[in-house]
Amino acid sequence: MTFAFSIDTPGRQAESQPDLLNFEGQTLTLQHRVHQSIASHTEFGPERILTQDNRVKYTNAGSAETATEHLDEVFQLMRQLNQFGVGSDDLGRLHDDGMSFKLALRQCLNLVVSSLSGNSLVYVELGPEPVKTAFILSTLTELGVEIDRYVAVDINPMSAAPMRSVLKQMLPDLPMQFITAPFEAFRLTDILEPGAPTALVTMLGFQEGNDDPYVVNKWLRSIARSGDLLLSESQLYAAGQIEKIPGFYAHAAMQRFSRIAFERAVQRDLPSLNRFFLLPVAFHDGESAFVAILGEEFEDAINGRILHVSNFCLKLTLEQYRHYRQLGGHFEITGETMTDDQTLHFQLSRRV
Repeated sequence: MTFAFSIDTPGRQAESQPDLLNFEGQTLTLQHRVHQSIASHTEFGPERILTQDNRVKYTNAGSAETATEHLDEVFQLMRQLNQFGVGSDDLGRLHDDGMSFKLALRQCLNLVVSSLSGNSLVYVELGPEPVKTAFILSTLTELGVEIDRYVAVDINPMSAAPMRSVLKQMLPDLPMQFITAPFEAFRLTDILEPGAPTALVTMLGFQEGNDDPYVVNKWLRSIARSGDLLLSESQLYAAGQIEKIPGFYAHAAMQRFSRIAFERAVQRDLPSLNRFFLLPVAFHDGESAFVAILGEEFEDAINGRILHVSNFCLKLTLEQYRHYRQLGGHFEITGETMTDDQTLHFQLSRRV
């Protein structure tokens, strides 16, 4: 793995920045801005960079592919990563009595309980994964919360069966609903009856970083009803702890995840070299942030060295993350917890 860091810092850009509009005057997607940043800050010219929407790794929709083995493997890789996080008492902790990832999550769940004031909840998971979900639901039930029903929304159809199996063992009488759809097409008002309990909508596993914060906030405010809770998880860009970002992407599960994306998009038996970059991208409000980019470098007989981008994920500062959550007044932050090293962060907010 190769690390390439920019010396820039996140925040408002006072100097020139790349053109954020396409030829029709529309704002460029995060995918296109990642392409621009790689071309500007690395040895790869724009014609030697292959990027794709982050979501294509989780679905066969829009392609001629019918095999699903790779989708199941992607789901299992994400399961491994969550087992690493929830199963560790030390992740993110700097002191023996400090705040670990698991403890930070547990404390945020205490905030959820306080927000419910004894009422039941509808658990809504955007991008289901069994390990962290089992921990959250078991903790909430231990704390006396009644789970009215479980709703999962995912573009990966392979997540439903393992999720159903795990939840049936934990809560055998829990009503469950699995919806295969992109987040932007989902609305709680379409599936919940009037007077249904407060929903706890979860977006975990750094998923928010996979798209522009303006885009993600639009999805979330459309999904949630007034009064619903949002529990989100992020890996932050924290001064003095920057090495934690490439450390996460060096995990064997992330390396395999990158290779699967390469094999699907390029060629299964072609050798590749895993690459990692942490580079700046600009937003149309003048702010800039860092994006973690995972890819595979390969040799093309005609064009030479090519970079296939397998995954990209924004790493906002804490201040930026708060700013974009509250932008437009659609969500009110009600609580936050984070690890000792200030890199792993849980945020609870309420839809206004």
